[in-house]
Amino acid sequence: MEAASRAPASPTRRVQTIIQNSPLDLIDTGKGLKVQTEKPHLVSLGSGRLSTAITLLPLEEGRTTIGTAARDIVLQGPGLAPQHCYIENVRGTLTLHPCGNACAIDGVPLRRPTRLTQA
Repeated sequence: MEAASRAPASPTRRVQTIIQNSPLDLIDTGKGLKVQTEKPHLVSLGSGRLSTAITLLPLEEGRTTIGTAARDIVLQGPGLAPQHCYIENVRGTLTLHPCGNACAIDGVPLRRPTRLTQA
């Protein structure tokens, strides 16, 4: 009964708890801030390159779906399909599957499943 009377945690406190309980390192490089995690992730720069927010999207073991109506990562924009592509994580090896839709890595178009690397 006591838990029901508590006020919900503030967004700031929730973020602090996530940071404290996650394997997330923030490293001051002198000219910027480097965020490092143990698990692979995608980085979203918000609504544009000059956005004031950065979002880390973890790629958990298994399949992460991406598209306008995807279960995991929802994207909006011209040329995106409801189930545009998916990333499969098998024991830390990540593969992007285009699902027949236009996908690219560093500007290089993909037509078939492609392993993702840090290079």
